[in-house]
Amino acid sequence: MKACILSTPAPSKPIRCATRMFRADSLDPHQVLIRIRACGVCRTDLHVVEGELIPRKSPVIPGHQVVGVVEKTGAAVTGST
Repeated sequence: MKACILSTPAPSKPIRCATRMFRADSLDPHQVLIRIRACGVCRTDLHVVEGELIPRKSPVIPGHQVVGVVEKTGAAVTGST
């Protein structure tokens, strides 16, 4: 997958684009694989990127407001929305 990764917060250009390996055949039973079409970055994410808030883990892939298509579901996933 392609991702913008924050390794160290900084006020100027701290994000780098990279490709991360992900195996679609390794979904846990309760996971859903989504092909992301768009991703929003909220102001809190920007505070982390700029070093105004301390990230809980590192590296961070900012953005959690996504629009996408379900590609695959784990064995225990039920229902639809």
